[in-house]
Amino acid sequence: MTDLNELMSSQFVRVKVVAFVHFIFISNAMLGTWGHGAYEFYNFLFIISMFWAIHSKDSIEAVQTALVIDALSIFFDIVSIIISFDFMNGWAVAFTIINLILRPLSVILLYREFNTRGGSLQSGSVFPTNQQRSYQDIDRPTQPTPTNSQPGPNVASIF
Repeated sequence: MTDLNELMSSQFVRVKVVAFVHFIFISNAMLGTWGHGAYEFYNFLFIISMFWAIHSKDSIEAVQTALVIDALSIFFDIVSIIISFDFMNGWAVAFTIINLILRPLSVILLYREFNTRGGSLQSGSVFPTNQQRSYQDIDRPTQPTPTNSQPGPNVASIF
């Protein structure tokens, strides 16, 4: 049992396990006949954000995006199951419900990954990050101007 806890506490394994498990269950859940494309849409966004989080191993935003989509998907899964229950076969219903049951666990694992990568939830912010971003004005270069040079022509007076 300690090997499993040790494995799940590893930084990059959590995201890969969450992505793989949800990929298997989402793929099987989509084998049913759905009445709308909403289930496919938000799960596609979730899988893409998980691949982004796997690829960008230092990115807080990648894990944060996957975490937000996964948390919102709990509500969306419930609504999709209620609306499309009559249209789905038993196979799709079973995998959709199992995927819904596993979502809170994956939210916890993604939150742990978010904290490990340096993200923190601060009160008053919907999408918090710990990184400070500075604005760089690319229109005006930050080269020092010589103090003894003559001023150039006034370009604004031409127009």
